[in-house]
Amino acid sequence: MLNRARAAVLIVAALTLASCGSIHPGDAAVVDDHSISMTKFDKTARIYCKLTLLSAQEQGMASVPNADVRRQTISDLVTIYVARDLAKEKGVSVDKKQYELSGDQVKEVGTAFPKGDDAEHVEFAIENSQEIAAIAVALAEKSTGVTATNENSSQLAEAGHAAIIAAFKDHDVKFAPRFGLSSSLKELGPTGSLSVPETDGPAEDQLPADQRCA
Repeated sequence: MLNRARAAVLIVAALTLASCGSIHPGDAAVVDDHSISMTKFDKTARIYCKLTLLSAQEQGMASVPNADVRRQTISDLVTIYVARDLAKEKGVSVDKKQYELSGDQVKEVGTAFPKGDDAEHVEFAIENSQEIAAIAVALAEKSTGVTATNENSSQLAEAGHAAIIAAFKDHDVKFAPRFGLSSSLKELGPTGSLSVPETDGPAEDQLPADQRCA
């Protein structure tokens, strides 16, 4: 179930995109004039956590690092704005059918998350990740003149993601310190570590159980 959707959520795990600077305490990140609230982030992170756990369990793993999932979540929430702007700049369009869930997939979401989860947030998390992947491939197709196939789609996706990363320099991006990310795309330290201001967020072992990927 949801194999394709889960794979899309994981495909952008390597996109750790960040910038430093002041940010409102209620914001998880800001990209240009778009503010991503901690409320929206927390809801999306819980979904990413559960989707990632389902995928990991299918591969025989019992847990995944919470900090990695949360960084992936905030990265995706910011990346979509940069990806859309770059696609518009390059004259690239992506058919919604490439990333929106089908009726059958929506039903699968309801089965996989039968209670306690807002289906709208589950669908948003999956479609957001799939749209980033689709834009990345489309950007690479246009820049290389190569049409995506089953054989070359991974290479095109990597090239497109690299272009999106490069476009971050043209945007004003700020992440909350709790994520431990620097403007040079490197980790300052583990989430909740002493290298991250303690007042800006709880350590991983202090998070509610439904926010822990373990």
